[in-house]
Amino acid sequence: MPDDPNPNPNPNPTPAVITAESVGALKDDGFRAILPKDIVAKPYMKDVNTFGDFVKKFDGAQTLLGQRVTPDDKATPEQWKEFHAKTAPAKPDDYKLPDTIEGVNPEITKKGVEAKWLKSMFHAAALSSHQVSVLYPQFMKMISAAEAMDKKAGDERFAKLSSDTFKDQKDTIITNAKKFMATHIAPEMQPMLNELGEKELTLLIALTDGMAKKFTGEDPFRGAGGGAPAGGENKDALVAQMQAIQRDPAYSDPFKDRPKHAELAAKMEVIRGKMKKLLAGA
Repeated sequence: MPDDPNPNPNPNPTPAVITAESVGALKDDGFRAILPKDIVAKPYMKDVNTFGDFVKKFDGAQTLLGQRVTPDDKATPEQWKEFHAKTAPAKPDDYKLPDTIEGVNPEITKKGVEAKWLKSMFHAAALSSHQVSVLYPQFMKMISAAEAMDKKAGDERFAKLSSDTFKDQKDTIITNAKKFMATHIAPEMQPMLNELGEKELTLLIALTDGMAKKFTGEDPFRGAGGGAPAGGENKDALVAQMQAIQRDPAYSDPFKDRPKHAELAAKMEVIRGKMKKLLAGA
């Protein structure tokens, strides 16, 4: 009997049916063999050994993509809040603001760090810590520049107003009035002088100068005036004593030498008492 030229009775067999069970039974290299080689080479496939692993990886990726979708113009405030909550700190105090910023007045930076309303505003806007680290220094530089411009303009207005008010005696009156205030205003209140506008400061200096003339002599800062003798001391002598005390740096600057400042201040009060009696008896 001649040989059968086609030993395979079914040259076109029906492909095996692939089911969930058959795929699910594949493991390791057997499972990876049914995937495209470029997919198998991906880093995220290193821990995918079964069809079940593959499905979980796919589901997790889709869920993550859904979470990162930016809300559109139809999104509700709640949706925006939920979106930003993923990167914003849990509470306002969690924002860490720098203590120093290059080019910014340290006093302004200190106020910024202590300003609870600023952190609350950042938190209400749901800004991330990274966004605040970029925004805050620029914001403080703008504030610092604005305050510097405002101070410069205020100084220029004060210079003009004081010149118009005190004429050629401006520098002397301002210098001596500031010394007088440094002596008679409590140290903790001294910083408030820097917060006065040009009109308020000019008025205060004029008032201080007027009171000094009235209660310590006609013009104790400039040594004008005379007077009759009183117990061996006349007005000129008392004024000279007051001027000597006022020239002492420890008197005009209470922080330079506190003990000596207190001593000079006590002497000044004694001289003022003598001057008051002298003027009363004139």
